[in-house]
Amino acid sequence: MAKHPEYIIVGCFGRPRNVFGEIYITPATDDPARFLELDEIFVVDGSERKKLLLEKVTLVGGRPVAKIEGYQSREEAARLTNLSIEIPRGKARPLGEGRYYQFDLIGCKVMGADGTDYGIVEDVLFYPAGDLYRIRSKRFGDVLLPAVDRFIIRIDIDKKEITIDPPNGLFKPDEDNSS
Repeated sequence: MAKHPEYIIVGCFGRPRNVFGEIYITPATDDPARFLELDEIFVVDGSERKKLLLEKVTLVGGRPVAKIEGYQSREEAARLTNLSIEIPRGKARPLGEGRYYQFDLIGCKVMGADGTDYGIVEDVLFYPAGDLYRIRSKRFGDVLLPAVDRFIIRIDIDKKEITIDPPNGLFKPDEDNSS
């Protein structure tokens, strides 16, 4: 079974919104309104985990915008851009059927329905247009697989296995690792 970390990533900071220190959040959750319930979050900056207090969170175009205590200007808020946002594991919501935490997916072996070994999920990247699984393989190098139902056949967290049907041409043998 996967080791459950003390903190989980729920999103990352985007660009500042205005001159008053507000900043967009790119959620790593299906429910952006989840951020409206939080009063504190954590970021890892270098080797230090820092607690940030949320003065307010609003939704702008369905996307969370946060006002962080102590961040009064666009420049101050911009220092948070691209930092991951974490919450304590105990504040995480239970996930519904077919939903997984990032740490559950990292380390999963990725196999094709035909038995092809595509590698290991090294990271899950969150983008507004959709999530990507970064798969590392000696045979194929690093590959970004869109995390969509069309390509994902089955995820078995207990076995740490993901079965996929990737689009043609996505996995090409890595010339540097060919023998």
